[in-house]
Amino acid sequence: MGEMFGEGEMMTRKLFACLVLLVAIPLFGQSAPKLITLTDNSDVPDKDISKSLRKVCPNVSITNDVSKSDYTLEAIAGVFNLTLFDRDGKTVRSSSSLDLDTAAKDMCHAIKTAVIVEVVDTQRLTQSQDTRGDTSGGVVGTVVNSETGRRTHTDSSTLNVIVKGEHALLDCYERRSGCATIGPGKYYGEQDGDGIWISYQMPITHKQLRNHYKIAGGW
Repeated sequence: MGEMFGEGEMMTRKLFACLVLLVAIPLFGQSAPKLITLTDNSDVPDKDISKSLRKVCPNVSITNDVSKSDYTLEAIAGVFNLTLFDRDGKTVRSSSSLDLDTAAKDMCHAIKTAVIVEVVDTQRLTQSQDTRGDTSGGVVGTVVNSETGRRTHTDSSTLNVIVKGEHALLDCYERRSGCATIGPGKYYGEQDGDGIWISYQMPITHKQLRNHYKIAGGW
């Protein structure tokens, strides 16, 4: 009887251990809770932001204590413009949408997937076109070309970067509009298949941009 009782007790303990593991697995799979503080320039009510966050990423919440926050968020109403910054003021992600939930979802995705992209070297592509004296467009085209004169456009063609400890060559995917020229430094990016989106804030204008690059190899 004692031996049978021992086997039964052992089975019970094993079953209990399995149940503990099953409960723990989802907990380990969840992202750690994150806190966000709204900037002074934000004009979207806290309650509206909190409502959207509860829908799209319940592990992220609003706090008024800057010292405890992981990020700061600038939320401008109208066409909802949301810009997420880390503690050092570096842009993590910016998004614009007519729907607040959609913009908030972009922020949540960035919190989960953002990686640091260290730009080591930039190869720039400069295109210059002198349209003065060009009469191929007729009278109207000639006037426009004369007024426009010389046009020069410079963008980032390729970047030598380090992502997750690996050396990668990124090629600008936005061939029509080009990629804004960014200098060496560390930026936030999001990997999307074989591409990487890099968030960048233009100097002086402080315009928020996202450059799209394709992973073209290594260096």
